[in-house]
Amino acid sequence: MSNADKNTNKQTGPSLAQSILVCAGLVILALAARAVVYFRVENVLHAEEAVQGLMARHILGGSVQLFTYGLPYLGTLQAHLVALCFALLGSSVAVLKWAAAMDSLLLVAANYLLAREVAGGDHRAGRIAAFLTAIGPLYLLEWSLRPRGGHLEVATLSALAFWALLRALRAGHGQDARATTRWLALCAFLLGVGWWVHLTMFYAIAACAIAIAAWGRRLRGDLRAVVVAIFCFMVGSLPFWLYNVKYPGQTFRWLWVAFSARRGPIGFFDRLAESVPVTVPVLLGSRQTEAAQSFGAMMVALSLVAYAVAIWAAIAAIRRQKADAESCRENPTPSREGIALLLIFSAIALVVFVIGPSFPQAKDPRALLSLYGALSPLAAVGITQWWTGGRTKHQAAVLVLIALAIVHVNGYRRAERDVVQPRVQGQPVPVSLEPLKLFLEATGTNLIYSNFYVGYRLGFETGESMIACTDGDPWPEPYPLYAERVRVADRPVPLIVTARMAEWLEADLKKHGIGCEVTTVQDFRVFYNLTAPYRAYPPGPKLCVPAKIEVGKYPKQCQPGAMFSVQVAVTNESSIAWPEPTTWRTVELSYHLLDPQTGRMSRYENPRFSLGKPVGQGESTTVTMDVKVPNVPGRCAFVPDLVIEAIAWLSTFQSDLRDKPNWHEFSVGPGR
Repeated sequence: MSNADKNTNKQTGPSLAQSILVCAGLVILALAARAVVYFRVENVLHAEEAVQGLMARHILGGSVQLFTYGLPYLGTLQAHLVALCFALLGSSVAVLKWAAAMDSLLLVAANYLLAREVAGGDHRAGRIAAFLTAIGPLYLLEWSLRPRGGHLEVATLSALAFWALLRALRAGHGQDARATTRWLALCAFLLGVGWWVHLTMFYAIAACAIAIAAWGRRLRGDLRAVVVAIFCFMVGSLPFWLYNVKYPGQTFRWLWVAFSARRGPIGFFDRLAESVPVTVPVLLGSRQTEAAQSFGAMMVALSLVAYAVAIWAAIAAIRRQKADAESCRENPTPSREGIALLLIFSAIALVVFVIGPSFPQAKDPRALLSLYGALSPLAAVGITQWWTGGRTKHQAAVLVLIALAIVHVNGYRRAERDVVQPRVQGQPVPVSLEPLKLFLEATGTNLIYSNFYVGYRLGFETGESMIACTDGDPWPEPYPLYAERVRVADRPVPLIVTARMAEWLEADLKKHGIGCEVTTVQDFRVFYNLTAPYRAYPPGPKLCVPAKIEVGKYPKQCQPGAMFSVQVAVTNESSIAWPEPTTWRTVELSYHLLDPQTGRMSRYENPRFSLGKPVGQGESTTVTMDVKVPNVPGRCAFVPDLVIEAIAWLSTFQSDLRDKPNWHEFSVGPGR
C-alpha cells in the first residue's frame, strides 16, 4: 500500500451527513456569490453569448454543431449543455446565463477532488479549495456567468485530468496494473474532451506528458495502459478529428496563421513585463478587466502576498517531508508529483500566453482561465499544511484564508458594469434592446444590416424572427446563412448603426443617390424605407482612404530599448476631409513592428500620434513619430499606419499601407 493510501486510511473522513451538509453549503455559497455578480454587472447579454444561445437552439432543432460558428478552436460542449437547459426550462437570456453558472459549479467539485488528492487525502484541503472556487475571484465569477463556450470547462477538465493522473501514478507506485490503466484511461479521455472543447487544453496535455515522463516509469512501461490511454484520448477528442476531416486541417491552419502573425523581434521578457502587471491582478481578483485602475494597490498587494504565501507553504511542506518523517507517518502528506504538476501546468500556461496570439488580451486574459483548475488547489494545500503546524502557523493560515476571501468579495463588491458592458465603436450596447425590437416590429422589419454586437443579440432575443447581416462589422460573419438571407432580400433592408457610423453612412447614401428615413432608438441610428437596395454596409472608415505615407530619415542602427524620432508626411487622398483632432473620427498616426525576414508581426499596437490639424482632401501634414526599439538584438522594421481609434486601421481597407515597400528596416544591437 502506498504512503498516500496509508495517510488516507489514518485520517478519519467526514461522515455522510457532514459531507452532504458541506456540499450543500458550498453550492448555496457559490450560487449566492454568482447571483451578486449577476445582478451587479453580468445581467447584460454579450453578442458572443447570443451566438452560443443561437447554436443551442439550432442543436435542439436537430443541427449537428461540433465547433462554434466561425471559430475552429472552440468546441460546442457548453452549447449542448445550454440546449439541454433550454429543453427543460425554455429559451431565455436568464436561462442562458444561469446554464453557464450551473456549469461552473463542476469546477468547485473538481477542485475539491484535486486538492484532496494533492494534499494526500486531506479533506480539509478539498473543502478550502472548493470554498475559494465558490466565492471568487471576480474574474472567475464573471466568466461563470458568460456562456461563451469552453473556457471554464477547460479548467474543470484540467483539474479532473490531473486528479485522475495522480491516482494513476499512485496506483502505479503500488503496482496495481488494473487501477493504473483505469485512471490513466480516464485522464486521457478528459484531456481528449478538453482538446475538443478549447485548444488551451494544450497546457494540461503538456503538463501531464511531462509528469508521465518524469514520474510515470511504470505507466510508460505498461504497453496495455499506453494503448488504452491513446484510444481514450481519441474517443474524447473525436468531434475535433471529425471536424478537421470534414474541413481538412481547419484548426491547424488557424493555429499556424495565429502564431505566425505574432512572432517577431519583441522578446519574451518584454512581453512578460507588459502583460504580468495587469494579467496577474485580474486573475487573482484584485483588478477588473479593462479597468483604468485596479481596486487599489492594497488589494493587489494583499492578493499577491496571500496567494504567494499559500503556494510557498505547499512547496515548503514537500521539502520538510524527509526531515520530519515521523510527522509524515502520522499526518497526510502532500504529493510531490501533485504540487509539481500544478506548478508545471501554470508555468506552461503563462509562457504560451505571453508568446502566443492571446498576448494582446493581457487586460482580459481569457486564455488563462484554465489556471483556475490549479490556483485554488495549490493555495488550499498550502493553507492546510499550516493549519496543523502549531499555533503561529495556524493563525497565519487563518489570516491567509481571510485575506483571500476579502480580496474575492471586495472584487465583486466594487465591480462596475460599465467596464464589462459590451460596446461597439465606443457606444454601449444597452442591457435591454426592447425599444429597438418594438420599433423594428412596428415597421415590419425582419431582415436588417447591423453590427455584430447588436445583430446577434436581436437574433437571439427575438427567436430569430429578426435576422441581421453583420459581415465586416467588425469582422467576417460567423454564421454566413444570416448574411445570405439578408443579401437576397427582395426589398431594401434597413440599417442599424452607431451614431459614429451614421455620419459616414449618410455621406455614402447621399453619394449613391439613395433616399431614406432616419430615426434614433436607444442612441442607435435606424435607416429605413431606403429608396434602393443598399448592399455595401458598412462604409465607415472606408471613406477615409486612400492615404499616402512618406517616411523621412531615421537611424538604421539602434541600441536595444532605445527610442528614435522620424518625420512622417501624411497625405489625405480620400473623398472626405479628415476632421479636427479633438473629434471622435480623428485620423491618427501609429506604427506596427515586424520581423523583415519572415514578415511576422511582433507588436501590432503602439502609441498614437496626432496629425495636429484637420486634413482636407488632397492636403498633407508632417508628424514627428517616436519609435520604441525592441530589447532583442537583430533585424526589425516599423510600418507606419493610420488609425481611427476604436473603429479601424486604415490599412484594413488600403492593404498597400502594410506592403513590403513600406517596411522600414533597422538593426538592433551594438554597431560594428
